[in-house]
Amino acid sequence: MKAIILAAGAGTRMKSNLPKVLHTVTGKPMLHYVIEACQNADITDITVVISKNGEPVKTATPHSVKFVEQAEQLGTGHAVLCAKDNIDPNDQVVILCGDTPLITSAFLRKLFAFQETQEAHAVVVATKVPDPAGYGRITTSPNGDFAAIVEHKDLSATQRNITDINTGIFLATGSELLYGLARLENHNYQNEYYLTDVPKILKSTGYNVAVYNAPNYSEFLGVNSQKQLETAATVLRQRIIDKHFENGVQIIDSTAVYIDAAVEIAAGVTIYPGTMLQGNSKIAENATIGPYSQVINSNIGKATTVRNSVLENATVGENCQLGPFAYLRPGTVIGDHCRIGDFVEVKNATIGNNTNAAHLAYIGDAQVGEGVNFGCGAITVNYDGVTKNTTIVEDNAFIGSNVNLIAPVTVHSGAFVAAGSTITSEVPKNALAIARERQVNKKGFAAKYKKLKTPPKSKAKQNKAIKENKESKINP
Repeated sequence: MKAIILAAGAGTRMKSNLPKVLHTVTGKPMLHYVIEACQNADITDITVVISKNGEPVKTATPHSVKFVEQAEQLGTGHAVLCAKDNIDPNDQVVILCGDTPLITSAFLRKLFAFQETQEAHAVVVATKVPDPAGYGRITTSPNGDFAAIVEHKDLSATQRNITDINTGIFLATGSELLYGLARLENHNYQNEYYLTDVPKILKSTGYNVAVYNAPNYSEFLGVNSQKQLETAATVLRQRIIDKHFENGVQIIDSTAVYIDAAVEIAAGVTIYPGTMLQGNSKIAENATIGPYSQVINSNIGKATTVRNSVLENATVGENCQLGPFAYLRPGTVIGDHCRIGDFVEVKNATIGNNTNAAHLAYIGDAQVGEGVNFGCGAITVNYDGVTKNTTIVEDNAFIGSNVNLIAPVTVHSGAFVAAGSTITSEVPKNALAIARERQVNKKGFAAKYKKLKTPPKSKAKQNKAIKENKESKINP
């Protein structure tokens, strides 16, 4: 069993410089859905036909597939001809479109079983849609057998009333497929070689061409515009939501939650409205996410709560409290039983178990041990204008409020850094570090200063104020 996926379309209606098949739906390029549907149906030999500008498609596709180039856009039949070296006469070949991300492996399995049951040399896939405008139609003979596929631009006025549309999916044995491709002609409205003419050629030669009537038309919706992309995303999002419901995930309002296809969520997780789970994120059991949180390529441990926060390429342990309004940037690793509170930002830092940064702190390029407390307004000063430097805070250290840790610097275990200190050198184990200017009180200064700042009511009072200012020798 082999698959040929047509992915050379420019997608001009998308109005984008990105190749059409690379436009993403729920976090994944459209082409990848089609490839994975084939792989999940046990098709391991997959050829993707790309355009001469298709290098980005190659780069963005990590799957084990073959690529062939269609140098000129001469139609779908010509695109398959470009892959003929990968077609063996004994193969069963299914031809798919790279812009149909709603296709499923379950459908492909049913299609293969249908071909075997019908003993068909080729199978055309049809479905009924509410509005067939823009689709090619499948015509039949008086006895109901397959007759032809007529492209939309070539339809007669009578044929436009047909509601059985061609999905673009075609299954055939390799020998018959090669036979039909070799006899294609471009005598049509667009002067192109239509793959849809192959079934007619085979039928006229006496081969058995069957029609598989698929019941769910939404599975075959193609994407040719940004609006159609959003329509496909709506269907896929609901599939994803339904899957998580079945797996025991509680989603408070499924219409207000966005979950990418690759996200893994364990049973017992609760997701509140406004939450976006993206990329390859993993959420462990009994975690609570949201409301209004964004988790991108991040792992969240058991029973951890994330409220109104953003995580990107971060890892959070078990039984942690994040937010509201925490920001975990790439490279962040948080241990178990930690609290990262409101307006705390962590970047490229490792934080040990039972460590707290309750509010208004920045921890960047740091190695923080267990049982550490970061006070309000404490920051690691990691950037000197040239280099990002590392701060090390060992176990059970206490970092007071409004402390600046000027990296590179180490605060050893059990040390206590007094509030308002600016630490520029090593703090020994169990030491108290105080690094701030001694307080000085100037008696009477405030009253004189306020008096100077009060606007005089007359010229005379203004002159008097100037004189007093000179005599007091106070710099206003």
